[in-house]
Formats: sequence, C-alpha cells, structure tokens
Amino acid sequence: LPSNPSDAKGLLLESINDPNPVIFIEHRWLHNTSGFVSDDYFKIALGSANIKIRGKDITILSFSLMTIEAIIASKFLKKHGISCEVIDLRTIRPIDWKTIIKSVKKTTKLLVLDISQKTGSISGELVSRICEDHFSCLSYPPVRIALPDHAVPTGFSLTKNFYPNAKNIVNEVSKIFSIEI
Repeated sequence: LPSNPSDAKGLLLESINDPNPVIFIEHRWLHNTSGFVSDDYFKIALGSANIKIRGKDITILSFSLMTIEAIIASKFLKKHGISCEVIDLRTIRPIDWKTIIKSVKKTTKLLVLDISQKTGSISGELVSRICEDHFSCLSYPPVRIALPDHAVPTGFSLTKNFYPNAKNIVNEVSKIFSIEI
C-alpha cells in the first residue's frame, strides 16, 4: 500500500521478487501523484514502515492515501505546538510492529488512519494489538479515522465529504489534546 511513487517502485519490485503470493494495492487517487523515483534498481523490504515525520506528542499510523493527509495535518499541527510522529506502514502484512511500538511508547498517544471502513479494518487490528499488548503505554485511548461503514461512491462529486482528510485529522488531534484550533 504505497503512498508515493518511489515507494510504489521499491515495493512493487520487492513484491515481484518475493517467493510468496503478494497483493499490491494502490489507491486510485494516488495515480496522478508525482515525485522523484530513482532510475536505479532498488527494493523496499515488505514489513518495513517508514517514519515520515519524527515527533514526540502523538503517533499517527497511516498507509496509502492517508499518509499524504497525515503529513499535511502534521505540518499544520506543528504550528500549533503539537509534534506528530507520522509512520507510513507501507505494508499491512507483515506489519512493522517494532517501529509502531517504539513510537507509541515514546508518544503515549495513538491515532490510526485507514482508507477503508472502520468495521473489520486494518486500523481495528492495529488498535486491538496495541491495546492487548501495550495498553499500559497509552495515556489516552487510541483513536481511529476511517471511511463510514457504507459503500464507497465512485463519482467524484459524491466523494467530496466521504473520504477523511487532513482537516478530520486536525480535529481529532485537537480533541485528544483538548485544544481549540
């Protein structure tokens, strides 16, 4: 589940070379994304998350399209004194638990972003595992932002308020920190 063109190349090459079956998923709204991609041959190991922004106040776990929104929100929140650690999971199986747990232990707060519905989602698994194994590290209940539990609209005009965005992230983080932005 890449969030940028460079990761798409590295993850795709790793997926092709992996001896196991791999499902490579790219969000349709990222198809027009541009960015630097090296001409060199390189692979990104499956199960290796990328810390996009280092922070100390809250861990934001994201993947695919939601990583872009997390970065936008994090930059805005930084201007308001909140330091977000944004982690791009890049893969959902395997999951880089080591990176996630280290960050959650540091920040003690967790916001998980998902590109699908909340029910039966990746974000649910992430929150569940953190709560089961590392609940004592949390100073605030984990929060999830995901799509509503409805069919995803296909027309652009119908998606205007359907997908979560940076504004939703800022609103949730401001609730966690009891501040008005």
